[in-house]
Amino acid sequence: MTPLYVEEHLNCYLYDSANEIINHIEKDRGESFVFCKDNTHIFFVVNGRVKFAAGYLTNSVLEAGDFILIPRKQESVIAAEEKSNMIMLKLHHKVNFCDHFPLEMLYELNKERIQTTNSSLVLSANKIVNDWLNIVVQTTVGGLKCTFYQELKQKEICFFLRAYYSKEELFAFFSPILNSDMRFSNLIYEKYMEANSVEELAELTNYSLSGFKKKFVSVFGCSPALWIAREKAKKIYHEINSTQKSFKEIVFEYDFSSQAHFDRFCKKMYNMSPGVLRRNTRDRVLFNGTKTGRFLQC
Repeated sequence: MTPLYVEEHLNCYLYDSANEIINHIEKDRGESFVFCKDNTHIFFVVNGRVKFAAGYLTNSVLEAGDFILIPRKQESVIAAEEKSNMIMLKLHHKVNFCDHFPLEMLYELNKERIQTTNSSLVLSANKIVNDWLNIVVQTTVGGLKCTFYQELKQKEICFFLRAYYSKEELFAFFSPILNSDMRFSNLIYEKYMEANSVEELAELTNYSLSGFKKKFVSVFGCSPALWIAREKAKKIYHEINSTQKSFKEIVFEYDFSSQAHFDRFCKKMYNMSPGVLRRNTRDRVLFNGTKTGRFLQC
């Protein structure tokens, strides 16, 4: 259904067709795409069936009605196993479910239970969320891309998550981005790829080195050097298992001094060589037994 007065919409400064908050994606069977953005997104499978690979998750299957969190700057490969309609919803850096329940409150309620495994919770759309998705698809396909409207739909889904999903489910769903200081963590995710050392990262974030290390440990629960190594390991695992890149290309892209250096890194981080790791790739889906969600796990 096409909106009336199309020219009025197109000429409005709030009409943003280049940087949508809501993106509708349609793929035929066998088609795939790579998704990596500076903002956290929620990925919804409206209908169809797709394989999802990101970080340590390799070729996990998402069905119609499933939705999953894609943290900022996480490269994800999504392949349609049948004709599929999907929605990507961009989240602001500061997420509020309502005026009295910001995202940080989930961390305070459950901080001792932050997931330490490489898992992501998949939630299933209930009737309310399915109705929301159907309206979003119809309006987006019809060309209603007003920023004001899309921000309303963004707030609306946050209210629906708050109203119809338990705090335990929301905690598990958002746990990949939860910590005690969301502002600081957003700054780290924004800057860490620009830095070649912990010292450079401290400088980029306007902290003294000692103050930066202390703050980092309090927020992330580990040293900045260990965290950066883990992030690098996650990205490289994805490159090995979910792309067709040669090891030579990966060595070059991630600044390893040699193939031997790359091999040593893999054996240290994954307990196997990159060749063995690639050969051992397989689907790994773990159901957690709950009614509305399941964990995807490497």
